[in-house]
Amino acid sequence: MRGLDGKVAIVTGGAQGIGRAVVDRLVHERVAVTIADIHPDFGPAAAAEVSAAGGTAWHALVDVSEESQVAAAVEATAVRFGRIDYLVNCAAVFIMRGVEATVAEWRRSNDVNIMGQALCVKHVVPHMTERGGAIVNIASISGHIAQPGYLVYNAAKAAVANMTRCMALDLADRRIRVNAVNPGTVWNANNERFHREVLGMTREQAEKDPEIGGRHMLKRVANPAEIAGPIAFLLSDDASFITGENLMIDGGYTAM
Repeated sequence: MRGLDGKVAIVTGGAQGIGRAVVDRLVHERVAVTIADIHPDFGPAAAAEVSAAGGTAWHALVDVSEESQVAAAVEATAVRFGRIDYLVNCAAVFIMRGVEATVAEWRRSNDVNIMGQALCVKHVVPHMTERGGAIVNIASISGHIAQPGYLVYNAAKAAVANMTRCMALDLADRRIRVNAVNPGTVWNANNERFHREVLGMTREQAEKDPEIGGRHMLKRVANPAEIAGPIAFLLSDDASFITGENLMIDGGYTAM
């Protein structure tokens, strides 16, 4: 993809799942990556694996809901690499609760899923203003539809979808593009564990289930790499006239 080679990205939540797939794809495109992740074991392990394979990555221990940690990771990235071109906001918490949700659950969800993304954007923007840049927020199809018992999570992802449009408008004159991707069901480690331990399903069974795989036109769920590819595209110069967009990567789920 045009324009990625030699650039620098911060990927929050980059140690696992979609975030790790994004790291791998960007490194493949010769982007240097800061893996900004809260996990003290998976983060360093991911950076070590990337480096061992010939890529450029390091781990910054970050809780994105803590502004001081976000600011420190951004500054350290700028010092280490001399620039910041891209931000991918993958870090999230998955609090699936309905109207019975506690104040603590609401605050944790909003602190990470909404404010965390906003804080990361706030602190990378000064480093992008001179050359321009691109930001991709991870929203979800859950921010565009109603799902039983998902009130807390869906509200946060709906906020991300519209926050992305507002950011795109505010940052357009600085040549910073802001877009969001909205995945359907993605078969990552957490989803695999949930389906196995809670629902007693293998991936094959989940994809045949009318309420899981059957909700998607393609009758299956996604691999993390299938989300990472479109994210890389939105960062690249091939998407130079795309901003304020909420791209559905959902196998046709929301079109049905």
